[in-house]
Amino acid sequence: MSFRVLSVVDKAVQFGGPFGVTIGADGLVYVADDMAHQIYVFDHDLQLRETIGQQGKHPGDLAWVDAVVVDSAGRMYIADTGNDRVQILDAQRQVLRVIGKRGTRPGEFRNPRGIALDSQQQLYVVDWGNHRVQVFDQAGNWLRHFGSFGTQPGQLHHPLGIFINATDDIFLCDFKNHRIQRFDRTGQVMAVWGTAGAEPGAFRHPSGIAQDRHGHVYVADYDNHRVQLFQADGKFLGSFGKAGEAPGELRQPTSVAVDAQQRLYVVDKGNKRLQVFARLP
Repeated sequence: MSFRVLSVVDKAVQFGGPFGVTIGADGLVYVADDMAHQIYVFDHDLQLRETIGQQGKHPGDLAWVDAVVVDSAGRMYIADTGNDRVQILDAQRQVLRVIGKRGTRPGEFRNPRGIALDSQQQLYVVDWGNHRVQVFDQAGNWLRHFGSFGTQPGQLHHPLGIFINATDDIFLCDFKNHRIQRFDRTGQVMAVWGTAGAEPGAFRHPSGIAQDRHGHVYVADYDNHRVQLFQADGKFLGSFGKAGEAPGELRQPTSVAVDAQQRLYVVDKGNKRLQVFARLP
């Protein structure tokens, strides 16, 4: 497996600490910058279109924001990590709803760090400090959660990145257990793969995950400074990247996303940039 670099985004905006990347239903590229407390929006040519947010605690303000997802109506769902809440903005960037506060009860968070929507527009929030994933409806009502602290299948140790595909399979980075877990929409475990290490198929803190239209799963392998590629059942297919600053090299990648043209976007956090790759035949 090999990839070539198409673009390196590090001059259109001076990132403070980019963390999460997603492709909106509108095809735009959204990057959550946890050090700048902002979300940057890029067009198809990776030109900066919009900057959203500022540091603070009021509705619309952000703190250490780690993830964002955008639906077909243009609504933006933000994991406002440092404020222990989720914010939902409409297409005009007005606050529709604020969900949560710091705590351990249903609907409360300890650093929400990942966010995704399923086919029914239910909202999944990765609750890092409570070692669980919480699920809400569009009105912000708590529906259920899955996960608890531990190392057994279905248990979690500081989960981070999440991706939900068109059939509502849930792929979750079990960050401190150095593995990936795949769940159905009810939270039942479908597959578990990975262990701590640097060999192919092993991880040192997997942080971001995405799946392309061919079913291939990409994982940002944070402390191995690489991206690994798997089948949906966890079979290892290949990897690319190594520690460095040159185009194509990575330093602590945190998030991945795939667009409609099958281009792969990688948040190269340690180098404060976004890199875009094309997979070679």
